Amino acid sequence: MLIIVHQLYCRLRGENGSQLRRDQLIDWHDYKAMAHDALRVGLGEQGRAANLDNVNRKAFKTAWLKYGFNGLLSDQISVERAVPDFRHKNCRNLTYHNELPSTSIIIVHRHEYPSVLQRTLHSLWNRTPSELLKEIILVDDCSYAPPFDITHEQDLMAKFGTKLKILRLTTHEGLIRARIAGARVATGEVLVFLDAHVEATHNWLPPLLQPIVDDPHTSTTPIIDVIDYNTFEYMEGLPTRGGFDWNFVYTELLLREDDHKSMPAPHQNPVMNGGLFAITAKYFWHLGAYDEGLEVWGGEQFELSFKIWMCGGRLLEVPCSRLGHLYRVANSQVKYTNRTEDFQSKNYKRVASVWMDDYQEILYKHNPELIKIDAGDVSERHALRKRLNCKSFKWFLDTIAPDLLLRYPTVVPPDYAFGAIQALAAPQLCLATLEKNSKRSKIKLRPCSGDLKQPAASQDWHLTFHRDLRQGDENCLDVQDTTLRLGPCQNQGGNQFWYYDPASKLLMQGEPWTERLCLEANMLTARAHMNTCDSENENMKWKFGFANRTLLGQFFNGLEKYFSY
Repeated sequence: MLIIVHQLYCRLRGENGSQLRRDQLIDWHDYKAMAHDALRVGLGEQGRAANLDNVNRKAFKTAWLKYGFNGLLSDQISVERAVPDFRHKNCRNLTYHNELPSTSIIIVHRHEYPSVLQRTLHSLWNRTPSELLKEIILVDDCSYAPPFDITHEQDLMAKFGTKLKILRLTTHEGLIRARIAGARVATGEVLVFLDAHVEATHNWLPPLLQPIVDDPHTSTTPIIDVIDYNTFEYMEGLPTRGGFDWNFVYTELLLREDDHKSMPAPHQNPVMNGGLFAITAKYFWHLGAYDEGLEVWGGEQFELSFKIWMCGGRLLEVPCSRLGHLYRVANSQVKYTNRTEDFQSKNYKRVASVWMDDYQEILYKHNPELIKIDAGDVSERHALRKRLNCKSFKWFLDTIAPDLLLRYPTVVPPDYAFGAIQALAAPQLCLATLEKNSKRSKIKLRPCSGDLKQPAASQDWHLTFHRDLRQGDENCLDVQDTTLRLGPCQNQGGNQFWYYDPASKLLMQGEPWTERLCLEANMLTARAHMNTCDSENENMKWKFGFANRTLLGQFFNGLEKYFSY
């Protein structure tokens, strides 16, 4: 059966000598490779979580601190392992132009972990159509510890041949300028920029190229799946629309209703994540590439995204293209550079001063330290913007990201309630967190500390205009089943949507159109959990240090619009 399928696939691709019309659509799947991967077994195969039984604890800890992930486990997982297919079911039936542009893949690394980088290269080699792959350009940004010894390099060259080009920079340029260096030597029609710690999935490239063929002023991004830094489990990522807050932190906006309905068609993406995208070489240079005045890394994804949209192009996320990305543990000691100056703030100032018009003042209001920073000479970038006849930043916000100001208003609205959350059944106890690690923080009932309006940080909660309960700027109270945890704020409701009713004293979780649960105190365990709401249950009654009754009376105004994307 597999032979028959492969023969049919070869006929469709014209590998038996038949000539296809340029406008003919074909199936680009490599069914033989997919069938081979489906049979693979072993540690980490099929993207399953893996563990090591016997490890040298000292070496294990050293690798963790140096690289931010389980490097010893990576060494034991095949560099050609199979990963799961999380694509929308309709992606398997889609066809693309039989002639797609040649592609140069550019990967910048700086002392990357050897087996992780090799897995990146092998997954790309095994799952990229050879007729589309012009070259893989590996840019070594002056690593002080080369990732490959001579044997490794010879093995790679033997497998990849002349399609693997290694560009070694003699000075540390930083990610941004290293990418530009790679682009300068690229010979493919399309440039695909990838991080050095990714894994490609089957048929990832043709869906990225199709929109570019249809409109050369297009840049495309894949859906990014997540590779766990401890177990190397390959986990499903979700479609996104990128955005930013007024600290210039990349955020994720909700998909529009039309995007959901048209899935898995490509949808508009206001801001790229930054690490993984495709663009024609001609259009990349037409846009002025990256601003070479940007240092090391940070802000480059905003600059390029703004340019694409404001200067006549479009940026699309392509759900049928997926790549896994290995994220490092938050407390790792990994440093891309030894430079100590605040280069990121300089980058943000530089991008804002060229592309954000009057909205840069909002950025400075939220980040006053940017005002005194010297962004350097930006006259050439202003001239580029004028030469390209680019639109205003207001146009970008109104047309491409109309929900961004809804989620990140220029002036942050006051909280609906804030301070300690006191259990009225036991007024001496308040809701508190016990650990600073946001992924492991335990929610407990602890003796209330001091002023209820201004308690200790572990008891200081804010019911914000996002309708979430947060501590600090980034961590929100999240509900999994009936269990509470503190996790990164998503600004998207769901498990993080909370409402406080000052009349009943109930603290409810869930949007009004869902089945709500209420926060309940358990005095025996000094814990809190979620349960079916009961206004007669004294253990479900809570009091904030301060609750703005007027604002709470308007809590649901505009709610459907806020969550309509």
